[in-house]
Amino acid sequence: MSLMKKYEQEARIEKPDGSIIGPYRASFPGGIILLLDQTADVEEGDVILRELPNGKDERNQVTEATFYSRGVSGTGPHFQIKYRKGQPAEAQKPSQTININGAQSVQVGDYNTQNIINSFEALVKKIEDSNTPDNQKAEAKSLLRKLLEHPAVVSVIGAAAGGIF
Repeated sequence: MSLMKKYEQEARIEKPDGSIIGPYRASFPGGIILLLDQTADVEEGDVILRELPNGKDERNQVTEATFYSRGVSGTGPHFQIKYRKGQPAEAQKPSQTININGAQSVQVGDYNTQNIINSFEALVKKIEDSNTPDNQKAEAKSLLRKLLEHPAVVSVIGAAAGGIF
């Protein structure tokens, strides 16, 4: 058995938008990851996922991806991946999606403040237009106002959200 076959496994690639592609043939001989598929779509910032025997995924963030058209020791064309073990940095984690009444989808993350504000404005309008007693409408808007004024929320989406009311 060749050295590469000994370490050959399947790997998937998680892109920054949260999509997962693969699986690809890969070797994990230690220190580097070799993607043994020359058609792999891999670049810096992606996360290489390898399923462990316990069913959980080992996550390795790509710091450098170099393609070699000539392999060594029978690998053939491949990508050599340098990586950092573990989760990507908080700022680089995939964005979450918030659905408001199924009518509008909002990506939470950098450069999306306007979309978030529009969605909260739409939520306030839906509350006002609903067939709900006035005291419940007022309570819902009050809770939403408190949420938007919370320091953790302001740090994520900015102070502009406070202008909704």
